[in-house]
Amino acid sequence: MSTLSELSSKADYIANRNHQLKSQWHAYQNSLIQAVNAENKKINHAFIFGEGDDIRFTLFHHFTVKIHLSDDFFSHEILYSLNIAPPAEPPHFIVFAQAALSDEGRVDEVIIRDKQAVFDHYLNKISALYQCLYDALHSNQPIYAQLEKLPRRA
Repeated sequence: MSTLSELSSKADYIANRNHQLKSQWHAYQNSLIQAVNAENKKINHAFIFGEGDDIRFTLFHHFTVKIHLSDDFFSHEILYSLNIAPPAEPPHFIVFAQAALSDEGRVDEVIIRDKQAVFDHYLNKISALYQCLYDALHSNQPIYAQLEKLPRRA
């Protein structure tokens, strides 16, 4: 049988680890927002306030990209999602990329306090989205049909 002292010690450990993870997540958010805001005109992005603890950008004043931690407790998985619903419909986000947030302050081996590296990592994650949009426009195909071809997370 566990004592109050043992459970309190475990609770402190869990809370401290979760706080560390959230601190890493907030550092990543700050680096990404600052980096994108510095280059937003070049990539047609605009920062918008998300719901809860996510980051959201609009692309070309139309498409919404949401970046957030997975909903699992103490999850290190970052999900990159796109709202594929047409403007008149309720949002329908699909995950098209993912990354791993480490306890050492990295996202997929990128140091989260290095804004340029975070920005380059993000560009790599969203490149498939830009390719879909480009392909649809270049071939005069419907945009939303092309976005359905984005790779999806299993």
